Amino acid sequence: MKALRFAAIMMLAGGAATVAPVEMSAQVNQFDAEFNVIPDKVIPTDDGIRISVCLVGIPTTSQCINSIDLNVGPKVIKATDIDGVDFERAFQFEDTGVQVIEIDFPFKGQLPKTATMTIHTANGDVTAPARQ
Repeated sequence: MKALRFAAIMMLAGGAATVAPVEMSAQVNQFDAEFNVIPDKVIPTDDGIRISVCLVGIPTTSQCINSIDLNVGPKVIKATDIDGVDFERAFQFEDTGVQVIEIDFPFKGQLPKTATMTIHTANGDVTAPARQ
């Protein structure tokens, strides 16, 4: 009887311990980043493209974006303009912790899914995908 009870317990424990692997993905490459970057949309403009992104940070904390680079393969393209915050000027995340910004780049053509952005901040660089 003890052997049967032991076998039943082992079967239940073994079945509970079997977990299928879950694929995870993050919006940024660093989990220790000061904020997360969620790309929203890429809009063609007369001078290139405009990338709309959501920055998600801790509410009421401040941050400063010095510059942003678009990395398309080996090419590095510097941002020409930013809306929503100013380059090299501190901004504060609101109570929601979300800040929507739009960045202009002089890049013509279709932006590949492998393109990334490097956001240079006062606290270090944050690398994120340039599009979904």
